[in-house]
Amino acid sequence: MKTVIQRVLVAMVFIPLIILVMLNGGAPLILLLSLISLIATHEFCAILSNKYTRLPLVIVPLNVVYLVFFSLSEGSAGWIFPFTFLIFSGYEIFSNRIDGALSKSALVLLAVIYIPYFLSFAYQVSTLNGGNYLLISIIIAIWTTDTFAYFFGMLLGKHRNIFRVSPKKSLEGYFFGIIGALLSSYLLYRIFSGSFSFLQMLLIAISAGIFGQFGDLVESMIKRDVGVKDSSNIIPGHGGVLDRFDSFLISVPIFYLLNLLMICSR
Repeated sequence: MKTVIQRVLVAMVFIPLIILVMLNGGAPLILLLSLISLIATHEFCAILSNKYTRLPLVIVPLNVVYLVFFSLSEGSAGWIFPFTFLIFSGYEIFSNRIDGALSKSALVLLAVIYIPYFLSFAYQVSTLNGGNYLLISIIIAIWTTDTFAYFFGMLLGKHRNIFRVSPKKSLEGYFFGIIGALLSSYLLYRIFSGSFSFLQMLLIAISAGIFGQFGDLVESMIKRDVGVKDSSNIIPGHGGVLDRFDSFLISVPIFYLLNLLMICSR
């Protein structure tokens, strides 16, 4: 009960704040994404050190710089990936370090892709026509998906252990999570009438309902592999920042890609 109360109180404070920032976009959004990138990267490095090699801490502030580059470059910052790999693998080579060098270089590159690169698509979405409303709709659809999946999974979930990375998740919960995404997306489509199209509403539901839940499973896979329950305990009742934005990290780039494909197909 205490955990539920904590979750509700934290949500009452942070949900309006996040929505307000996303509604305004621009510099406040970059600042929010930078903060998420900073904390999530620190959590990512910390949990990986439980099993794998300890990543260089410089990647934590560097990922904030990368987040800004990715966000403002409009997709032209691909040079960051080979640059990062060469710098960190070169450091291992010239330091004559062999043990764990390959995994360290690969995990640094994963940290760059998984956190600042994926996060930067939130800013890219905000620059689309009606982008701020699209972004708000995506994150609300993700929250609704999580809520429906959790409660209907608790009430009706019979087919569990489908995913070894998250044994408590049920097929029924996953299905109702998608239903929740569809319902909330349609409601927001009506509320934000004219801000985005019906097809974009469907893309929001797909991105949040299907791929958002996949994003949660991806983080569960990482945590189960390294043997931790939460990425941190920074948010009372919610775990870490990475725990709260795992679905967002996957949903937003998927939405942006699907929306781009939709535009190209016209």
